[in-house]
This record gives sequence, structure tokens and C-alpha cells, in this order.
Amino acid sequence: MPETARGFDYVIVGGGAAGSALAARLTENPEVSVVLIEAGGNNRPADVPAAFQGRSIDLDMDHNPDFWWQGLRTRRNPSQEIVAYQGGRGTGGTSQVNGLFAIRGVPADFDRWVELGAEDWSWDDVLPYYRKLENDLDFGDAPYHGKGGPLSIYREPQKDWGGVDIAFRDSVLDLGNPWYEDVNAPDSTGLSTFPMHVHADGRRSSANDGYLEPARGRANLTIRGNTLADRIVFAPGTKRATGVRLADGEIVSVNPGGEVILSAGGALSPAMLVRSGIGPAAELTRLGVEVVADLPVGQDLTEHPFMLVNLPVAAEFAHSPFNRTVNAAWRYTSGIGDTGPNDMMVIPNNNWVGLAGLCIWQQHAVSRGKLVFESLDPTTGPLVDYGMLTDEIDVLRAKDALDRIHELVARPAFRRILDGKAEIPPVEELPKTVMSSHHLTTTVRMGRPEDATTVVDTQCRVLGTEGLRVIDQSVMPELVKGNTLLTTLMIAERMADRLKGSAA
Repeated sequence: MPETARGFDYVIVGGGAAGSALAARLTENPEVSVVLIEAGGNNRPADVPAAFQGRSIDLDMDHNPDFWWQGLRTRRNPSQEIVAYQGGRGTGGTSQVNGLFAIRGVPADFDRWVELGAEDWSWDDVLPYYRKLENDLDFGDAPYHGKGGPLSIYREPQKDWGGVDIAFRDSVLDLGNPWYEDVNAPDSTGLSTFPMHVHADGRRSSANDGYLEPARGRANLTIRGNTLADRIVFAPGTKRATGVRLADGEIVSVNPGGEVILSAGGALSPAMLVRSGIGPAAELTRLGVEVVADLPVGQDLTEHPFMLVNLPVAAEFAHSPFNRTVNAAWRYTSGIGDTGPNDMMVIPNNNWVGLAGLCIWQQHAVSRGKLVFESLDPTTGPLVDYGMLTDEIDVLRAKDALDRIHELVARPAFRRILDGKAEIPPVEELPKTVMSSHHLTTTVRMGRPEDATTVVDTQCRVLGTEGLRVIDQSVMPELVKGNTLLTTLMIAERMADRLKGSAA
């Protein structure tokens, strides 16, 4: 098999949010060489289509094969059909195509991480890296926020909100809920303005332009776009990773003492591990793969279930599909089951002319899914079998949220904007329509080496191997109560510091 003429200190697979941050931070040391391997394009920000740069989602974005993985499949609930799985492709990954939500995990999430075996990932451990990654344009001087980081965070002024956002705000407050200006403050709860990862002029702020673009001219950084990685190469007779084999057979090698880092995301990092002989032994045997390490890769998957209640809106309150559609968030504690504080969120949506929505967003799900590995073909991925709303606690919390929405739409502020009666579905209908938030995590779980659910240790090293780490959202011990982008970048920032030797 052909081999690259030179080796690298780090071979990073996946140029999404985590991979972009790692490549940029590690090459701040000019003595360290990094190659970033990305299946999609190496996209300069100036070449990214305008549809991907604004603060709302262009309806054609989902169908652009240059920016979305094709051929990936998912089933959200057993009552639903298998459909396409959406994941970002190209440098910047999903940060280039997502809904722009920028919400951190809450401190209680990291108490749980510590309980689950990630002892050195407490709130006090991770807060400096949440601060480091952001340039918060509203609260940058607050002690728990950052200023001057690669990712800009911005909140739409209330004077610019649309009619649905305003009706939602007034109705939530009318029900006696508190107003908390900053949803990312450590003790936030109640109603807040929704933060977005955009610049003040409305342009998207992605990992591609925030991290990679300033690093692209470095002699010690090689970015290989449109390059599909197949599997990890191990030294003969050992479990030490020595490089990555590409789909065309080329081998990209690490220098002696170097490392392979997988940052391909919640579905594709596990898929590459399995193709390389790391995963459940029974699955590997079924696929005809020699077992390198018998680990629970792809098991106990978690996601944020997302359920939409459509509302008819009078014409004067309807937006164009291309305006910003979410500016407010109502975070609350359901008190149902052992799901902790701030386990639920309701947000408004106004994506469609003449139709608005209220979205039930479970920030902590009890239901679990798994990845189903069906092929060793690197051009495909595993079936993402979410198993949403399969646990009764999640169903009960969804019903409670529907009851709260009944109260919301009965308030005067909502009645003013509705064109007819709100048709709120019974809870029994939700499993048929529940959607994914594209927050696929916990498939390469971090924890104590002796725990049966652990795949990587607290340094993100794959158990039973040497020179191999996974650094992306898949390693979360438990899904945080917030969008995954900021927490994924936090993990990458912290691990970059550790690899550079500047943090414990």
C-alpha cells in the first residue's frame, strides 16, 4: 500500500468543530506537525455559499451534498420509518450548517460527569475552556464568559424580534416564569434570549472561519480535503496506532511517539473504530473484523428529542422563511423522574409563512439508542437508531410540556397572533413525529477504565490501545443540557491544552 513520504506528529480524522479546533491549537507550536483529514471540502470562508452564512437556515441547505453527508440513515422512534441522517460535511462540519444555537451545558451536567467517572471534568475544570472558545458580544466581561475567542456569540435585541417571539415572551412571563437575561449564566433558568454563534452583522461564526482560517498559512499544518479515511493502522503485533489508511489505500503515518486522533463525530468516529477492530466483540466477529479491543462502541446513544406543535398565525405576524426564527428560550425543571434541573426547554419557531410553532425540547432524555453497524464501507455510516420516547419518563415529560403549551397559547399575547384555534396533538402522536436535534453523543463514552460502559479514559485515550484518542462529542459521559457545539469545542480546547502540556 502507498505511504505518505512524511509522517506527522498528529493525524486528525475529521475537520468538523473538534478537529478544526484541535488542528488550530496544536499547530500554535511551530515544532508540532499536524495533518487534518476531511472527507468533505477544505472550504475557505469566502467560498462558502451565502445561504450558509446568514442567521437563518436557507431551505435549500439540507440538499447540498458539498456540506451534508449523503447516504447516512436514522430511525428516531420504532414507529417511524428510516430516513436520511443529517450531518455536516467539509471543514467546520456541522458548525457550518446548523441552526446557530449556542447554549452551554449547565453546572449540574458536569457534576454528573464526575459521578460517571470523568473525575477531572467538573464545572470548575471546564469553565475556563468555555470562556476561551468564545467572543461573547453581550456578556464578554462577565466572569463566566469570554472575550476575543474564535467563536462569536450574539443575541438578537428584543426590539428586532418578530411577533411570534414577542407573543411567546409575554405569555411565558404572564405565567409567572422568571426572566434571566443570559441563558449561559451558571444559575440561569426561566425565559432568556437565545444566543447564536454569529457575528454582530449577522454572519455565521463557524469553527472553519474562527479556528482554521487563521491557521491555514502555517507550514506545520496540512489540510487534506475531499479525503476519505478508512481505518486505523496498528504496528504489526501491537495495539499501537501508527497511522490511518485512506479509502484509496494510501497510508498517512504518524511520527514515532505521535498519535492518531478521531474527531469525526458521534456516528463516524465509532464507525471508524469498528472498521479498525475496536468495538463490541460480537459485532466485530459478525462483520468479519479481527478484534483489537472489545469495547462498547456505539452503545447507550443519547440525543435531545425535539417535538413541534404547529400554530396558525395571522398574516401580519408571519415571517419569511429566511428571517431569524428563534430568539427566545424557556428553560424549566419538569420535576418528573430523576432528570435534574433545567431538563426541559420550549422555544418558538416561525420557519413557515402563515404557520408558527412551539418546540418541545427535552434537554435530558432517559431513552437510549444505539448505532447499528451494517457495513465496513467507509462511504456509508451506521444506522443511527435513536430510540426516542421509548422510556415512559420521557413520554410523561412530553405530556407535561403539552399541558404547559395549552396554557401558553391561551394567554392574551398568543391569542392576538393566532389565526384560528391551535391544534395541539395528544401525546400519543408525538412518537410518530419526534425529530432529532442532531446532537448525537455518548457513543464513545468517557469514564473509569473498569466501568463496562467506558471506551475512552479521561484523557480521551481509547482503552486497550496506544497512540489513539477520540476527541469530539461522542466521548461525553452524558449529554449536556444544551446544544453540543460549545461543549464539543470546550472538549477540544481542553484536550489541545493537555496535549501541549499546558494543562493537567
